[in-house]
Amino acid sequence: MLVELRELIHSLATGDGESNESDSHPARLYRVCRLATVAEHTKLKALAKEILTDWDAVIACFYHPQLPPTNNEAERALRHAVIARRISYGTRTSEGSLAYCSVLSVVETCRLRKVDPWSYIAIVLTQARKGIKHPPMSIAC
Repeated sequence: MLVELRELIHSLATGDGESNESDSHPARLYRVCRLATVAEHTKLKALAKEILTDWDAVIACFYHPQLPPTNNEAERALRHAVIARRISYGTRTSEGSLAYCSVLSVVETCRLRKVDPWSYIAIVLTQARKGIKHPPMSIAC
């Protein structure tokens, strides 16, 4: 199963898709997962069932090359929040959690769009106090 996963990711990375749809990497991976669901090894069986449960998401990147084959970028984006939660022991209320997540989302989005988050937040708050809708992030700063 590991070999099939590696070949699928390699195929996605290099663009080496097969022309024979019946023996494509996703089809081979599906067959291997189906076989692994009856394996004696507990962790292998659990992984196979998890892959089959999320099958459409697992193979989406194969049919839509613009999608990444892994969620590494999303995991890296969350790393700061996880470390901050661990250091601070989290928030005390659901409102605090919502506020923290919202601010973190804005800061991360600004970072990805190369916009200064604190200037953007200041503009949004200033305009909100005046009853003006906030500007799009691309032209805010």
